[in-house]
Parts: sequence; C-alpha cells; structure tokens
Amino acid sequence: MFNVATEADGQVETDAPGDGLGGVQAVPRNPWRIQKSVVFALFIRELKSRFGAYKGGYVWLLVEPMAHVLLLGLIFSALRHRGASGIDTPVLIVTGVVPFLMFKNIALQVMEGVDANRALFTFRQIKPTDVFVARTLLDGFLSLAVFAILLVGMAWLGMATPFRDPLAVLFILGLLIAAALGLGMIFCVVVRYMPESKTFIRLSFMPLYLLSGIVFPLAAVPQAYLSWLMWNPLVHAIEALRDGFFLHYPLIPGVSPGFAAMTGIGLLLVGLAWYRTQRYELLAQ
Repeated sequence: MFNVATEADGQVETDAPGDGLGGVQAVPRNPWRIQKSVVFALFIRELKSRFGAYKGGYVWLLVEPMAHVLLLGLIFSALRHRGASGIDTPVLIVTGVVPFLMFKNIALQVMEGVDANRALFTFRQIKPTDVFVARTLLDGFLSLAVFAILLVGMAWLGMATPFRDPLAVLFILGLLIAAALGLGMIFCVVVRYMPESKTFIRLSFMPLYLLSGIVFPLAAVPQAYLSWLMWNPLVHAIEALRDGFFLHYPLIPGVSPGFAAMTGIGLLLVGLAWYRTQRYELLAQ
C-alpha cells in the first residue's frame, strides 16, 4: 500500500515505449503527486483499520446519530415539544447532531493521528500533516454520507427536508471541517506535552454538546442565558446551517456566520502554526 513511500528519489519506473528496448526508465514525480498518493494511501489504510476487521463498523455510523435522534425525540415527545415553526423535530435534531459529531470526531482523530501512525514516519515522504489530512477527509466524507442517508430516509418517511440554500449548508459544513482540523492539531500538540489532558479533552465535548444549540433552536432559549451561548462559535455555525436548510427557520438577531468563519479560520491557522513550530518534538519518541 505504501510503495510510494519507498521511492526515496521521488521517481517511479514505468515502461518506456519509445526506447526500442522495451525497458524501463525513471519518470520524475512532483511533490504534489507524491503527497496526493501518500494521503490517498493513508485514507485507505485508515478506512481498513477502522472497519476492515468488522463489518458492523459501517452500521454504527448510522446507529450513533439515529440513537441521538430517537432519544431526544422521546424526550421532546414526553415534554410535548414541537418543532420550531412547523419543522419536524427529528430533522431539526439531525441537522445539529450530525455536524457536531463530525466536528468532534475529526478533532479527536486528528489529535491521536501522530501516536497512532508513529511507525509510518520512518518513511521520509510521510508527514504528520498527511495523516491529519487523511483522517479529516475520511471522517468528513463518512459524516456527509451519513447526513445524506438520514435526510433521504426522513424524506422517504414523509418529513420535510427542504434544503433551502445548499451552498450555505455546504459552506458551514466545510467551515466545521476546517475548524475541527485546526482544533485537532492544537490538541495534538497539547497532548504531546500533557498526556493526561486527553481524557479531559474527550470529556469536554459532553457539555459542549449541550451548549451548542444541538437539541434546540436559539429562539427557544430564555434571554437570560442567550448572551452566554452566543460566545460559542458552534452555536452560530449550527444556527446558520439550519437557516440555510429550513424554509422558515426562526433565526434570531445576532447570529453571525462571519463570527463562526473567523473562529474556524483562526483555529486552522493557529493549529498549522503551532504544529510547524513543534513538528520535530511531535515525532520524537
């Protein structure tokens, strides 16, 4: 799988049809093509390592968000809660749960990327950034696939899934992916110097789940608590995503996709910069 990593001179041998001897000649490969091959190989490796040993892993991708929808739906039913502005409650929950789980999974997978693949860094073509990108692409792709499957299933059951502004929805999802990548790199450096912080980081996503507007629209939050929630950029991202998804979503004044975008880009830049200054320490045993 990693034959590209053993090409120490950055070249591969291919048949040369014009040499008259039917032999081989070295064909140079530029750094972009080498990195693309490495990231693709790492992508396939990550996919097989997570799901190759047991086929049920693919099922869990759907079961996890469906479990959230079922549990929260039962709670809302017990409280006689109805969707905002006629929005079906399961659809409202999915548009918050799936993006949040994608953000969390990417950040945690990137955080553990170096330790999980340390043996591969003996190949000089493979860098930690390649692992970060491969894990981000994998979890982003899987989350978007699950999102699409759940929405199609809900539409088939007769629920309204309008998808008002697809470009806005895709922009917010891409922003969450970039922010999670940057946050994961920051976590990776933090865990390198404070290994005990890994447990705290994982646990911190539990209260963040409740404070990011995942299970309720901001319009349902009492004004006394609203000003505190507005400091969370995930709240702005989830609300902007739902506004781009639903036809009549009750978007409150003060929600700013720009604030979410600046925070996401800031996290990515800080993560890249901190990784660059600490990259040699990360690879040290």
